[in-house]
Parts: sequence; C-alpha cells; structure tokens
Amino acid sequence: MKHRIFIKYIFAALLASCIAFGLSAQRDTLDNGITLSLITGSPGTELYSVFGHSAIRVRNVHTRQDILYNYGTFDFNTPNFYWKFLRGKLPYMLSIDRTDDLARYYQLENRSLTEQLFDLTPQQEAALVAYLEWNYQPDNRYYLYDFFYDNCATIIRDVLEQQFNLQYNNDTATRDITFRQLLDEYLQDMPWSDFGIDLVLGLPADKKANFRNQMFLPDYLSSNLAQATLDGKPLLQPAQLIQPRADLAAPPHRFTPMLLFVLLALLAVAITFSKNRRAKDIFDLATLSICGIAGLFLTFMWLGTDHIATKWNWNVLWLNPLCLVLVAGILRRVDWARWAFAIYATILWLLLLTWGWFPQQFNTAIIPILISLIARSMDREGVVFGIIFAKFNRHSNIANAKP
Repeated sequence: MKHRIFIKYIFAALLASCIAFGLSAQRDTLDNGITLSLITGSPGTELYSVFGHSAIRVRNVHTRQDILYNYGTFDFNTPNFYWKFLRGKLPYMLSIDRTDDLARYYQLENRSLTEQLFDLTPQQEAALVAYLEWNYQPDNRYYLYDFFYDNCATIIRDVLEQQFNLQYNNDTATRDITFRQLLDEYLQDMPWSDFGIDLVLGLPADKKANFRNQMFLPDYLSSNLAQATLDGKPLLQPAQLIQPRADLAAPPHRFTPMLLFVLLALLAVAITFSKNRRAKDIFDLATLSICGIAGLFLTFMWLGTDHIATKWNWNVLWLNPLCLVLVAGILRRVDWARWAFAIYATILWLLLLTWGWFPQQFNTAIIPILISLIARSMDREGVVFGIIFAKFNRHSNIANAKP
C-alpha cells in the first residue's frame, strides 16, 4: 500500500515537472527577446535637420543586434540625382543603421534622442519585425518622398496603422493649425530659412493639418502616437531621454530679411524722388531681373515638379516671370512699358490691400518688397511724378497769372 502511495507521489511530481517545463518552453517561445521602440531625434541647426527625425529601433537580446529602421535616406549615386531631387522624383528608401552610430552622430551635432517603447505582445512584435524585414528587401525599400505626406515620420505612422488596429484619442484633433504654421514653430530662430520656405511653399501649406497629418513632424509623431491605443492599452510607453543635449543659446540674428528689405524700400523711395535716371535704371533692372528669375523658378516648382507643397504658389503674383518683360521694356525705352508697369503696380496694390484675407499666408518681410516695387512701378508708369508735377504746375500757373 505504501509503495502504491509512493508511486502516485512520484507520478504526480513528474507530471507537475512536465507541465512546468511545457509552460516554461511556451514562455520561451513567446518571449522572442525583441524590444521595439520609436526613436525621435531633436531638431538640428541645419535646414535639412531642423524638423527632427524618426526611426524604429529593434533590439534582439539573443543576437545582441541593435539597429534602426530609417525611412529618411537616399542614394547620392542615383543617376541625375539633383534633377530628380528638384523635380520630386528622387526615390527615397528604407535603410538599416546601427543605433550607436546614430547616437555618436547626434552627439557630435548636440542633438538629443528620445525613446518610447512599443507596448506590444510578442506576436505583434514578431509581425512588425517581419514587415520591416520585408520592407527592407531591395524591391520594396524605395518610395517617392513627399514633404508633408510621405517622409521618415509619416511612413512609420502608416506602417503601424497598416499592421495594427490603432485607435486615436482625438481630443487634440481640433487644434486649428496649418502645415505652414507647424513649420514656423521650428523656424523662429532661422528667419532666412523661414523666408525662403515661405517663398517656395504654395497654397497646400496653408491647409489645416488634422491629428494624423500633424505627424509629418517627428515631434508630433511622438506626441500623437503616445495618444494612440491598441487593444485598449497605450501603444507607447512614456518617453525616456536616452541621449541629452547641451542647452546652447541660439545666436541672435541681427541682419534679418525684414531689416534688409526695409532698407531696400527706403532706397527705392529715395531713388523714386530723385532725378538720377541712371540710378533708377540700375535699381529697376536689378530688382526686376531678380523677381523675374525667381518667378521662373517658382513657376517651375508649381508646374514642372511632383512636389505637392509647391503647387498653387501665389508668390508668383509679385515674383512674376513677366518681370523680365518689364526689363526688356526699360532697355528698349518702349511706350508699352508704361502700361505693363501700370498692370504690375495694380497687382501689387491688390496683393498688399488683401494681405489679411488672402488664402495663402505670405511672409511679412514681403511687405517692404511690395512697397519698393509699387514705388518704382508707379514711377515708371508716370503716376507718382505725373500727379505731383501736375499739381505743382497748376499752382505755379495760378500764381503767375495773378497781376
């Protein structure tokens, strides 16, 4: 009897050991040793880095692999690289970088790195890694870049939405802000870059950016994905600063576009009221040539490229290719040039008077430029001095007619 009881205990112990071993084996199978996280790089000081960067970090404790899947790279050896880049036809691609290499690069540039761990099940982690590995294959890694809708941040958003049924907390989706205003948040200390970007970006930049569209910026990808849920729980764990940066004061920008163009406006007004015809010709030929060439470039970016953000750019109203026709009119001293200047001055006046109601937001540094061009155009068409001298001559004639 005692032997039977002993055998039962032995059998029960063996059965418990087998069950425990099976559960342990199952946990080992489910625990794939992978940690996935969203990496956000802080903005840099150069224009190409001023909006920050996003990547997906994959760490494997079994293989000791620590890599980044980076959607923001391109190949300089692409045939006709600059022409394709200008036309919006340059293929960007998914690349794999070592995390420590990026960390060293960011340290040299004094840029911080923030990490947010994905709160995924082992099966979900495996599915995401499998997709990234498939996406990295040569036939799948390339895509056409778009500044607002297909960049290093938006593609990460799209991949996560494609792989998982994400739910967003849309409490912040009602924020009334445009793409251009979002960019302005990063360009406050870069007035010249802000001016140049405002010139190149057209009406699409003034479209309202909803909750999803705000994620074209890495910082907003980080903050908005932090509000996403998956299976009723947050997609991301709280952000952790894994590489800090030193707080350095931005150098003051004394010579800003506004200062330059105010000085230009004062010079234009002074030249307008002078009698130096040669100075007028030199000033007008220089400014109108620049406006005409810039107008050709903006027109090309509108009609000759695939960039969505540069379409419908109403800066061509004053940076107009037809300014080159005005240049020809000055050089040839033809009578029709006065009518051309009258039309140009009317357009400039309308743009200035409708400044606050125009659907496209213009850079405020344009205002003194418009004043300069208006003054010179009105002088060329004879309005300014025609009215002044007519009144002067009338008063002179009246005075001379008195006995």
